[in-house]
Amino acid sequence: MTRLFGDAYAAVTDPYLRRAIDLAELGRGSTAPNPVVGCVLVRDGAIVGEGWHERAGGPHAEAAALSAAGSAARGATAYVTLEPCSHVGRTPPCADALVAAGVSRVVIGLADPSPLAGGGAAVLRRAGVEVEFARDPAPFAALDEEWLHRVATGRPFVRVKVALTLDGRPALAAGVRSALTGQSARELTMRLRAEADAILVGSGTVAVDDPSLTVRDADGALAPRQPRRYVLTRTEQPSSESRMFRDAAGSVGVLVPDALDFEPELLAAGARCVPWDASEGLTGAFESLARDGVVSVLVEAGPRLFSALVAAGLVDELIVLHAGGLAGEQAPSLYVGESQEDPSTLQRDFRATGAGVVGSDAVTVWRPRREES
Repeated sequence: MTRLFGDAYAAVTDPYLRRAIDLAELGRGSTAPNPVVGCVLVRDGAIVGEGWHERAGGPHAEAAALSAAGSAARGATAYVTLEPCSHVGRTPPCADALVAAGVSRVVIGLADPSPLAGGGAAVLRRAGVEVEFARDPAPFAALDEEWLHRVATGRPFVRVKVALTLDGRPALAAGVRSALTGQSARELTMRLRAEADAILVGSGTVAVDDPSLTVRDADGALAPRQPRRYVLTRTEQPSSESRMFRDAAGSVGVLVPDALDFEPELLAAGARCVPWDASEGLTGAFESLARDGVVSVLVEAGPRLFSALVAAGLVDELIVLHAGGLAGEQAPSLYVGESQEDPSTLQRDFRATGAGVVGSDAVTVWRPRREES
């Protein structure tokens, strides 16, 4: 996901590589289970073709750029954010396509770490194509952070979003849907949803809030592309009368522990059963999401799910929307996990990585401290 605050790609000074990054971002949210990739073809100092991976199963960025360039690709330099693939999947190998088009040089932002698709640079070099890697791969790793995480762990990148009052409460009363943040914060939520492959909530949130989990514009109209929607269940499954099963905005996957039978009412409502291995804890649920093709998931978590995710070490990024009001001591807490053994010093599990203001609300972004080790 593009950073909420600051420019994650500021270190990229080559204009063609930067253009390739901007192109790659156009595919954000549509390419899972593939990475986002952009490609620019340059000959005699001018761009002759460019493209990006628009959707899984569609042409890769290199193929799109070559198609745009036509015969002008011969003798050109290709600037691509990720090493061209070398395997036959739903599309032919991009490394072979670059060779066949007569490209003379390829500049690559990041080596492909996946065992199946990597090795494109070697293919190009064997064919006599000059290959160069960017001096600093970090910005290109940031571009495909979620996909790299899935390759390394077998789980999607888990981004958790919560809204809190100034005294740290997620609602004004237990079991009541509470509007905390303003319009600008809601627009930020729409952006987060739009850039995710999937949105996930727990069955408790469905019971209390009855959310739609859709991407909508300021007038409430549905965006053309909607992320997948999932409900995580551990004991009780959501009601088939919930809004998301009736809004015709796309099917909903219900993550059901493998020991439970899927409710026939949910099947009749068009929901998909996505089983997960309960013996693996919540890790099993997110591994099941990855097998279902999800690379990045936005979790809009209530207290129980948030606490379970923190306890399991599954939060990869936490985004907190802070509303400028106080809820009071009767309001529920966000974290309902175990207290610290040592009450004298706070155990700081997260570190702040960004902060800003949206309308009259504040936003902070946090990453787990495990990344520092």
